[in-house]
Amino acid sequence: MLLQGIKIAFALTGSYCVFDKVIPQVEVLVNEGAEVYPVVSYAVAETDTRFGNARDFIDQLERITGKKIIKTMVDVEPIGVVYPVDLAIISPCTGNTLSKLYNGATDSPPLMLAKGLYRNHKPIVIGVATNDGLGISAKNVGGLLSTKNTYFVPFGQDNYQDKPDSLVAKFELTLPTVIEALKGKQIQPVLEKY
Repeated sequence: MLLQGIKIAFALTGSYCVFDKVIPQVEVLVNEGAEVYPVVSYAVAETDTRFGNARDFIDQLERITGKKIIKTMVDVEPIGVVYPVDLAIISPCTGNTLSKLYNGATDSPPLMLAKGLYRNHKPIVIGVATNDGLGISAKNVGGLLSTKNTYFVPFGQDNYQDKPDSLVAKFELTLPTVIEALKGKQIQPVLEKY
């Protein structure tokens, strides 16, 4: 097992259309021996969409990890400090979350999680999923790519013809990204072709 003894906080934000690709990555990490703490944004905790119901996603994450979902600022704040983890993942990471993360905002559980890890110099892995990654969010992607202790799951343009600004991570590369991030390295190449 590649992650035996490693503690990971895995936070999901509201790119619901890729949950079917992201949630299996939580299971991959657990199967590799990681202890995973599931964290969700307020939107993920409460919003039913055409991609599924909030309660179903929460039940799935709790079943996979064996832990209760962390969905409030009060519950997430001790992670990284009182209950240290080795690494945090924000995946999928929306353009909204990218912007707030790059600009130091902490108004949701995933962002408070990131704040705790940044202040303790621990790695944060981002699995981007945003329709404006090459548009208005491009500056935030670029800024975070050069931010210490921040690592990206390799990403690319998932639909350049219909959504030319869209960027989506190759979520199946989450495990190798985590392994490299734990060594302080960005997996390469960062840019992948869809």
